[in-house]
Amino acid sequence: MWVEVALGTALAILLYLSFQKPRGLPPGRLGLPLIGYLPLNGKSIEEQVKVLHQQYGDICLWRMGTQVVVFINNYQLTKEVFSSKSFTNRPNWDMLTLEEKVPLGVFASNGHVWHTNRRFTLRQLRDQGMGKSRLVAGIHVQARKLVQALKEQANQSAPLPQALRVGITNVIWHMIAGKTFEIGDEKLKEFEHTINQLNEATFWLGIPDFFPWLKYLPKFLQNKLFLLDRNDLLKEKLFVFFEETIQEHKASLDPNNPRDLMDAYLLDIEQTRDDPDSIRTKKDLVFLLLDLFFAGSETTTNTLMHLFYYLAMHPNIQKKLQAEIDEMLPKGTLPTLDDRPSMPYMDAVIHEILRITSLVPLGVMHCANEDTQLSGYTIPKGTIITSAFSHIHFDARHWEQAEKFMPERWLDEDGKFNGKRDGFVPFGIGRRSCVGETLARMELFIFSTAVFQSFTVAPPPGTAIDLAHDPTTPFFHNAKHQNVYVTVR
Repeated sequence: MWVEVALGTALAILLYLSFQKPRGLPPGRLGLPLIGYLPLNGKSIEEQVKVLHQQYGDICLWRMGTQVVVFINNYQLTKEVFSSKSFTNRPNWDMLTLEEKVPLGVFASNGHVWHTNRRFTLRQLRDQGMGKSRLVAGIHVQARKLVQALKEQANQSAPLPQALRVGITNVIWHMIAGKTFEIGDEKLKEFEHTINQLNEATFWLGIPDFFPWLKYLPKFLQNKLFLLDRNDLLKEKLFVFFEETIQEHKASLDPNNPRDLMDAYLLDIEQTRDDPDSIRTKKDLVFLLLDLFFAGSETTTNTLMHLFYYLAMHPNIQKKLQAEIDEMLPKGTLPTLDDRPSMPYMDAVIHEILRITSLVPLGVMHCANEDTQLSGYTIPKGTIITSAFSHIHFDARHWEQAEKFMPERWLDEDGKFNGKRDGFVPFGIGRRSCVGETLARMELFIFSTAVFQSFTVAPPPGTAIDLAHDPTTPFFHNAKHQNVYVTVR
């Protein structure tokens, strides 16, 4: 009798405690034990976070499964969080690490691995011309190929050509491996298909990240539910793709004349072979290449697609942009970095596209390295924390008529470009901001100028272009694939 009473009392206490928010945490929704807060109103995660901020303020939490996630909706607080050493780490989630016990590369890694790879990558990209005039010629080659592809589909309804994606890919791939792809390259098509499949697979891989008790299910059932074997197969396909190029580089490696980032990494492997603390391995190289390949092509390609769609739907803005290009550049002359200061409206259009599209709307997850005080709250070690970038980009504290596509907001009263604005975080902010930001800005400027110097982009006759984000990619604001109508100027 007394045993049953004691057990019942203990269970009641445990249930009571499991529903209580630990003291010191920000306000928010904890939901039920083991499963957290599961909204049933059909709204997207982004919309749910917006509701949370409306209810609880600029810092609030949402327990997703067993994971406590703190969302920031304030620019200054975001800057403080992401500049702090206390919030440098990424969560150790399988969906980020692809089931690697020690996260590799630069995106999902932490500590010494992340610091070493980030410093190496920045140095190598700069050595390969990021932000420098000598890279401009290579971008010009790819921009001219895009212009030629658009000429071939002029005066007809058609999607943006594959030359756009291949051109952006070629810029980063040449810096990485000294190679470029032809537009119809079958290996590149297969690689991109594998990347898309991997992105889909990581969604299922991530379910046990939020509900870790599912990892106690029988292995065969986990595999069926979360596509574990598929993830391994896709990783192996990516390794095979990179292996051929790595072996070619090994065979022709000149220690006195490294040609690209891959050469530099292979030399590091050789030079640190006897160092027990070295992180340099072929597997780490593959993950680093994968990170750079994705970050250096997908994000810039999608931003340009958005830009072309928005200008197609805002012809007056497009005409104003074309007038600036015509005034500053002789017909058929592509811009250099020296032309950028004299083309403020182009810069304004690019920045407004980056703001209004907010490609990564909820940022990339960080986690607390240690117990930390933040804005009067206690953030325990291991707590996930991120910023609602898309909400900041529409915050009335920084942006008037934020819903409106208005490049003029980036110009001062003299018509000069002013890019120093609070509330603007398209490349992240702080210690883990995008390593390729400078490269992306170069590509956006040159590719956009090349296209609108030569063409007018419009919706197909009798139709409109849908500027809404692709709903099949809920964690990214990707552009929908749709037709445009291009005419030669």
